[in-house]
Amino acid sequence: MTTEQVLRSRLTTARLRRGAVLLDRAGTGLSLRIPLTAIETVRPRGADGRRGIEIVLTAAPEEPDPATYRLRPSSRTAAKVFADAVNSALPVRDADQPRRSGRTAVSYEPRPPRGPRPPGGARWYWWAFGALFVLGICLTAATGESGLVIVWAASYAGFYVGCLITQVCWSIAKDWWVLRRSGITVEATYDRTAESRDSSGDLTSTKVYVFRDVGGSKHEYRGGGRIVARDPDRIEVTYDPLDEDRVNARRGLVARALLFLVFLLLGLPVCVLTVLYPVVFFVVAVAAF
Repeated sequence: MTTEQVLRSRLTTARLRRGAVLLDRAGTGLSLRIPLTAIETVRPRGADGRRGIEIVLTAAPEEPDPATYRLRPSSRTAAKVFADAVNSALPVRDADQPRRSGRTAVSYEPRPPRGPRPPGGARWYWWAFGALFVLGICLTAATGESGLVIVWAASYAGFYVGCLITQVCWSIAKDWWVLRRSGITVEATYDRTAESRDSSGDLTSTKVYVFRDVGGSKHEYRGGGRIVARDPDRIEVTYDPLDEDRVNARRGLVARALLFLVFLLLGLPVCVLTVLYPVVFFVVAVAAF
């Protein structure tokens, strides 16, 4: 097949090219390469493919379940066309033919550079915060109410802190969503305890666990999580196969409930107040003008 087949999904772009399926995750510089020989089938998820498709790898006899990669594009027609293109390009195999583990054939490769980024592009939000502060000063000064200028300038530090908390909450929510949809859960084994000093100079210790991805590469996870089979040296971690830095440990029911309450009762209200504050303030300033 000479024509490259492309399927754009949420956060991920899938490409059928040169005898393999390449999965490109937005925000990363790597592509996950899955050779066609390592794919068992591409099948729909849910009734009539309403939940997208999943790429199922071949599984060796000793593997309990094959590895799968889930894609959920907005167009079911595009998903079906891509699935049909991949399935038609798969090598012909008998149903009883022994399979090799497709996990061992998966690899990572760097994506071609898209050209130089604009200077300071990674820190655009600093400029946005500065522009918003100047806008607030100009707008409140135009009203002739010195009190509004003082309130805006004095409260901006608190608003900035709220923006940072909102960014953290967004990052946590995004990681949770990505890992829930396309994450792979594996066992991690205790390796060592790393000691370091915090900002106050106190000595802290952190457990370091190691795990291997579907390609056999070794990774580390620092922290704790839900133990496996009452063995304190083993925990479950979920990682993003397209972004090795996105990994989190599976938590117990109590820990998940507490984290949810903190997010619901503290993080979410701070995010809402942060978004509403400049809107309400500017409405009051315009009304005073």
